[in-house]
Amino acid sequence: MSSPNAANRPHATGPRKAQGGFVITVELLLLVTILVLGSLVGIVAIRDALVKRYVSQQAQKAIVVDAQGKVLGEAADFDEHDAPRLFYIDRSQARNYRTLIGIRDDRFTSREPLYYAGNSCEGEPCIKRVSDESSDNDGVDGISGSGSVSYFNALQGQPNYAVGQGAGGLPGALYRETAQSCPIAVADIGSRWISQKVVAGSPCEAIALEATGTEPAYSACLVSVPEPCDCPADYEDEGDVLDNYLPAINDRMDSIRTGINLLLPPGQRLDPVEVGSLCCPQALSLQTEELVDAAVFVAINRVLAESNVNDNVKPLIDEILAPLQGEILCEAFVQLQATAPVADPNDPTRNALEAFAAPFRVNLPAAAGDSAWRTVAPTGEGSFAP
Repeated sequence: MSSPNAANRPHATGPRKAQGGFVITVELLLLVTILVLGSLVGIVAIRDALVKRYVSQQAQKAIVVDAQGKVLGEAADFDEHDAPRLFYIDRSQARNYRTLIGIRDDRFTSREPLYYAGNSCEGEPCIKRVSDESSDNDGVDGISGSGSVSYFNALQGQPNYAVGQGAGGLPGALYRETAQSCPIAVADIGSRWISQKVVAGSPCEAIALEATGTEPAYSACLVSVPEPCDCPADYEDEGDVLDNYLPAINDRMDSIRTGINLLLPPGQRLDPVEVGSLCCPQALSLQTEELVDAAVFVAINRVLAESNVNDNVKPLIDEILAPLQGEILCEAFVQLQATAPVADPNDPTRNALEAFAAPFRVNLPAAAGDSAWRTVAPTGEGSFAP
């Protein structure tokens, strides 16, 4: 006979279900503690190392500040006078350019000087074109090859930059080369602001620009001929200069030709000479001093060489031409361009350097417990084997 509660009891058939979870043991707690604490110690050590490295880097960097504490920037390098030089990025134009500016205690400096009319460095300055080695090869120390040529500006492909006289003289203002030629005649240039020169007070000095070199002009086309006569390669026609002196050359030519014809028989007399053209190497221009006499001398001799002049008359002709003897030369002058002040990006009415006041300073190294000179022993790598 079955029990009355038998129908209500669950059957003990089928698989038994296991309980979920895990048992936390002492070993697991110890392992987690070691990992967590070790990670925290490692993070703290990395933090301390990064802080020390940052402080060490800051101690080694030369940061330039002005009298008001404004940071000018970090020194990119140092010039021959140990003055730090900083990169300035000109963002006032559609295309950005960099230039290197030297910082001394009382002024800004640049490799390039600026040229002014008169002798007091006043008015709008002019600047040499980039890579103009031929016009300023000598440096401020008078040594050839150390001239004020900024190859960094040249590598950017234009324009040239230089520091000139500021509104109050020192510390200076920044100017940029423009596409226009200098409005000041070379003969009227009387001073230059050469900020790189080591001098107390204003670095404005008197200067007179002169020709930097001469070469003979190409005169094969001076006497017009039926056949075309062109300038050689790398030469340029100087017709724009020659035209200014053409009336004087023609008058002088007719006078000399008339005197020579008085010595020649009717069949050998010289016909009127038509002046052609003269050519100069690129970047050079005709030397206008004594150009009239030199052009007449060369042209008349060219015509006489093609004529059958009696040898007995040649000494007399030489006497007539003697006062005209000379050579047609081409000369190189300093190529100056007009400038424009570089505007402050925060205030276009001010110069880019006007916001900073002298004296300028550099930061000092961070304080450290050990001030001794630290050396690192060689590892032997890269050394020659005995």
